[in-house]
Amino acid sequence: MTAADLSEYVGAAPADIDYVTECWDTAHALVDKAVGTASVPAAVMKRAKLECGSELYHKRSAPMGVSQFASADGAPMRVGLDPMRSAMKVLMPFLPLSFA
Repeated sequence: MTAADLSEYVGAAPADIDYVTECWDTAHALVDKAVGTASVPAAVMKRAKLECGSELYHKRSAPMGVSQFASADGAPMRVGLDPMRSAMKVLMPFLPLSFA
């Protein structure tokens, strides 16, 4: 997988390739860190990295965690601040349980 896969996934403009690459590199590092030495299928890793990269990419259009989507009333929506939120939901069945 490459930044081009993330670019296609989020529908980024060709001019955004540098930003997409930065998001991809960050997503790659975050997911790899979360997985550690656990055995995770390649398809699940791909999905987790795309989800994390997508969260990072779309943060640019949601300053301070608030975004206005094309809703009928134009009301702002709070978006998640953790870029790993979606990725962790995909990864959890494959990660060992941790205790605090």
